Amino acid sequence: MDIFNRNNRSTKGDHFSDLMFGRKEEPEPQKEESEVDYLQLMVNVETLMGLYDQYKPTIQKMNPLITKFLKKD
Repeated sequence: MDIFNRNNRSTKGDHFSDLMFGRKEEPEPQKEESEVDYLQLMVNVETLMGLYDQYKPTIQKMNPLITKFLKKD
């Protein structure tokens, strides 16, 4: 290792530099296309909508209480 060459501060075998300065994270190669499972996405959306319909009456009952709390007369 050349101590005067500051452009190449760390190499893969340089444990001292890794300890003192930390390892540089190598950027992960980005995928060109993201693979989305649309069937699973639609199942998740359907589940969320079902839960919303199930808890909608409770949310409507609590709405005046929340509004009164946030109003601060």
